[in-house]
Amino acid sequence: MTYQVGIDTGGTFTDIVVLDVKNGTFTVTKRPSRKDDPGAVILEGLGRSEVDASDISYLVLGTTVGINAIHQRVGAHVCYVTTQGFEDVPFAQRSNRKFHYDLDWKSPVPLVNRRDCYGVDGRLSYQGDEVQEMSLESHQRLAESIRASIADNPEREHAIAVNLLFSYVNDGHENKIASFLKSEFPQIPLSISSQVAPIWREYDRASTTLADAYIRPLMTKFVSSLESGMKSYGYDLPWSVMKSNGGQMNSSAAGEMPVQTILSGISGGIIAARYFGQLCDESNVIGLDIGGTSTDVGLVVDGLIKYTLKWEIEWGLPVAAPFVEINTLGAGGGSIATIDPGGRLMVGPQSAGSDPGPASYGKGGQEPTVTDANLVLGRINPKFFLGGEIGLNVGLAHAAVSKLAAKLHADVYETAYAITELAAENIAESVRQLTVSRGIDPRNFSVVALGGAGPLHASAVALAVGAKRVIIPPHPGLGSALGTLLADKRVDKTWTHFVRSTEIDAIDIDSRLRELADSAITEIRQEGFIGKPHITRTVSMRYMGQNYEEEILIPDGPVDEPAIKRLLDSFHKHYKDIYGYNIANEIIELVQFNVTAIGPANFQKLRPVFQTNAHSSIEYRSVWFSPDDPIDTPVYRRANLQAGVAIVGPAVIEELDSTILLHPNQTLTITGDGIGILELGVTHDC
Repeated sequence: MTYQVGIDTGGTFTDIVVLDVKNGTFTVTKRPSRKDDPGAVILEGLGRSEVDASDISYLVLGTTVGINAIHQRVGAHVCYVTTQGFEDVPFAQRSNRKFHYDLDWKSPVPLVNRRDCYGVDGRLSYQGDEVQEMSLESHQRLAESIRASIADNPEREHAIAVNLLFSYVNDGHENKIASFLKSEFPQIPLSISSQVAPIWREYDRASTTLADAYIRPLMTKFVSSLESGMKSYGYDLPWSVMKSNGGQMNSSAAGEMPVQTILSGISGGIIAARYFGQLCDESNVIGLDIGGTSTDVGLVVDGLIKYTLKWEIEWGLPVAAPFVEINTLGAGGGSIATIDPGGRLMVGPQSAGSDPGPASYGKGGQEPTVTDANLVLGRINPKFFLGGEIGLNVGLAHAAVSKLAAKLHADVYETAYAITELAAENIAESVRQLTVSRGIDPRNFSVVALGGAGPLHASAVALAVGAKRVIIPPHPGLGSALGTLLADKRVDKTWTHFVRSTEIDAIDIDSRLRELADSAITEIRQEGFIGKPHITRTVSMRYMGQNYEEEILIPDGPVDEPAIKRLLDSFHKHYKDIYGYNIANEIIELVQFNVTAIGPANFQKLRPVFQTNAHSSIEYRSVWFSPDDPIDTPVYRRANLQAGVAIVGPAVIEELDSTILLHPNQTLTITGDGIGILELGVTHDC
């Protein structure tokens, strides 16, 4: 078996990368996604790859099924079970507001209806001691209520989320009620907070458990359907699913812990960005993945991907799980350009997706998109979109942009240019949120352009934030799919344990951290890793009385009294580095301990690209690089560019899955690894 297969199912396209492990070469397949049956497109793509299933040794999938269901609100009908008196927690949320002075602002809508929130008796103290027993009568009333709610929603998939008070300390009550519900509703998926998110902060735990339940039926059905399809294709080996933390899990586990797959299809992009940055001796890179529906921005600092223990579906709807830290915004090729009530041009977050798609697709889309704007500006070849498989209609693109131009009292080319510039500026602002707003200087970073639209807009974004240069991998439009093959195995474990620095029991902490490490190692072995995993440990800490914590690394070795002192000193130093001061004699609170097991991926370097084809341009085309007059611009095919070739802009370089736009005075050089290095010609302050 000589091939490994990486798959990424996006909202617009499904990408498949087939890697030949003998020589490091890879082939790609890209197909329009289907919302109604994403698995069918995967099987179709595998068939087109012409690789025999018996020759595949490893297959991993990154999917946006979960996140798309949440964003589009097409998940399950959820019944939420909690401690009596706390049924309103998903709706009360937090006291803060996104816009403090906007009287019309409304808090986000939870993934459950208020009428489907049920309280049960039984109570634990904050230390996990039973204060009130659970009663059978309360359970029976709960079953009757859930049964009635299911009957009232016959057209929906159903799920149950259980989140009892202080279950992260003692899961006994949750296990009792879970056992009862499984006997009453054996066919209904069940999410339990002590398994999904064993953390403190009641609302965060509630929101996370609801998110897990909301996508559980969909993910279970998707994985099961794909499993059957793989077997019919002839592939009968275990396969993996990307996790939001950049690791992988066996497909059988994806349906059991779906909340860990929410950013499955997104995390692969930042992993690929780190890999290609390393090939170019860049340890600081900005991963810029611009697809058809959205843009994902992530950072690699000193060769390390940034992670977070929290992510938000939208402002105020948190999911407390390990995630690759990524900013996602509605700015992709299919993002729709509109005019807001104040008469200003807007781009996104609404997207035309793949069906009907941009106006130029000819499938009924009427509103102008970023793809249509690039087509009007001559930046995209209408006869070579997706390698020529999808023909674009320039007339329909012109018509759509012209309607918007009339409302703006502007020329069609001025409007198209404004759309592309505004899209780039929206993305640049997302980059600034991850860099400048945190004291990180983007001028020390290179941008890795991924996604079908990444190389079209990357130089504009890089100039806007002052980045050094742009790195464009081979087949950037399939970066997320390739990233799935580059991903490590990764398992995260959490222990919520509140203790103050004046009363720390080092022996207890050391014992529990060892237990977490053993559990993580066992799980990563179950996921197929056979080497020696790397273990990292952190603790979330804060000064007494504060609401939010900072994550501090726990050094290797036993956690004894001297280690605890060094840990407290590290927090003081970290706090001063971040905020400019510390409170030397203040009591520190330790809130949550985290253990991560990482099984490094064994991935060889891609074979250098050396081809003998001439690199002369294949045609000339009028391209607008400004709203003024167009420039007669040479157009190249990337497959014909030899290693060492340098092209000076203006130029357009086309390939199956993407188009590189080279502005005047910019230079693109092809490395021995087939990577394009785009020098910006000028640098701007951020």
